[in-house]
Amino acid sequence: MKRALTILLALVMLLSVFALASCGDKPANGDEYEEEDTLSSREIEESKYIATYDPRLTAESYIPGVAEDVTYDGYDFTFLNSAAIYYMYIYLDPDMTGDVLDDTCFERNLLAEEKFDITISEETQPYADLASYAKTLILADEDVYDAMYIPAASLTPLISENLFYDLLEIEELHIENIWWDQPLITRNIIEDRLFYATSDLNLMAFEGIWCMYFNEDMMTELGLDAPFQLALDGNWTIDELKKYCAVAANLNGDASFVFDVNGNATYGMVNFGNSQYMAYGMGAEYTKRDDNGRYQFTADTDTKFSQVWETLINFYGPDDGMYVLGTATDLDPDGYYGIFMANRALFLHAELKGATMLREWEGNFGLLPQPKFDAAQEAYNSNIFSSCLSFCIPNTNTNLERTGTIVDYLTYESYAELMPRYYDIHVSLKALGKQESIDVLALVRGTRGCEVAVPFGWASDLGSKLAELAKKNEMAIASTIETYKEQITANINKTYEEYPTFNHVGE
Repeated sequence: MKRALTILLALVMLLSVFALASCGDKPANGDEYEEEDTLSSREIEESKYIATYDPRLTAESYIPGVAEDVTYDGYDFTFLNSAAIYYMYIYLDPDMTGDVLDDTCFERNLLAEEKFDITISEETQPYADLASYAKTLILADEDVYDAMYIPAASLTPLISENLFYDLLEIEELHIENIWWDQPLITRNIIEDRLFYATSDLNLMAFEGIWCMYFNEDMMTELGLDAPFQLALDGNWTIDELKKYCAVAANLNGDASFVFDVNGNATYGMVNFGNSQYMAYGMGAEYTKRDDNGRYQFTADTDTKFSQVWETLINFYGPDDGMYVLGTATDLDPDGYYGIFMANRALFLHAELKGATMLREWEGNFGLLPQPKFDAAQEAYNSNIFSSCLSFCIPNTNTNLERTGTIVDYLTYESYAELMPRYYDIHVSLKALGKQESIDVLALVRGTRGCEVAVPFGWASDLGSKLAELAKKNEMAIASTIETYKEQITANINKTYEEYPTFNHVGE
């Protein structure tokens, strides 16, 4: 058992992470995938490390919620978490295995256990069952878990049932600090309340960031300059992406650009149809806050929203080689990763987990943010996977001070210690072995968030319909928006009507 290991063993294993890293032996595929995780272990020489950053220099010192010498008398602090899903590293309480993330998480937990005189454990349920499982426990008044990680889109319907605490009222959670995801938190505060948040404590919020990869070898063969500097200068836009894609699109003797596994055609970009994520990256959002801070449906009056979708339909729709649709079975020959790894697409639009998945590929690649609509757009938008595991506290919890103190400490240590290891081992080496990609990674990470309408489900039908228009190359944007306007407005109003009934700490 993990708790039987000695501090000496921890110190010995700590030294080993600077010479060895592997992808671990945990299953990483979810229900949506049939293939097994085939990423193999590999030795990594210390001399190949790329210096990244010291997060302790970018954050204030950890702020203890209570006295430094507080102890909790051997308390077993338990998380509810998801079972393995989507090839992502989501583990909160691993054993020491020689895998750098396992060992760093172990060391982080060990620090907290010694500091507070606790043990830390996690129990898992299938990803798709987490929300219903949590709801059953909470309604039965079962105080089983101190904290929970539930998919955001599954969590928000439960909020109106008064099942979770407002995180902003727990003073020991320093939710305003940099070790919590500020863009997402800012968006998801409604009526001055916040019921879920993300951070580096659960790495799904990092590995689930949507970004872009480019095939560096194809870029060289085509005589193109890598667009790193465009991105770093704030000039990586959809028009720049289209310029690159136009050069990459080539029939190479095929009769058409209809994808054939055995064909030769090459394409500009591949993904599995995620035009909604690209739209978010380009600044098209369904809602905006009014002068009173309340969200209102604005897609029908926002000129940019329509312009973004017109641009995307023109990009996704035609069979001109600029774009090819891959399947969601990542590594299959017709999967979006498979097409990219076969050197048949210059760009791959995927989650940041892809940097690890591509480690065994023999090609070379670089990282970019999702493109802006134009250079006038203030910032990149790097959206988190729409149903990312999110931290919440069930209303059965009877000691919020303890929970806030422990979770905030674990969150800070994850930010300060876990992320540099993640950069150095799982990202910076084979995956992103250039300083430019590391710089872009910081840019992507600093702009991660999620449009509030997505987890709250306000505009899911409209989003799906717009994505369908993009696939079919149909320009019925205005009529589609008008069709769903009343429904979305009603959804938003329903959320606000229910919010005043939600939990206050101490009630």
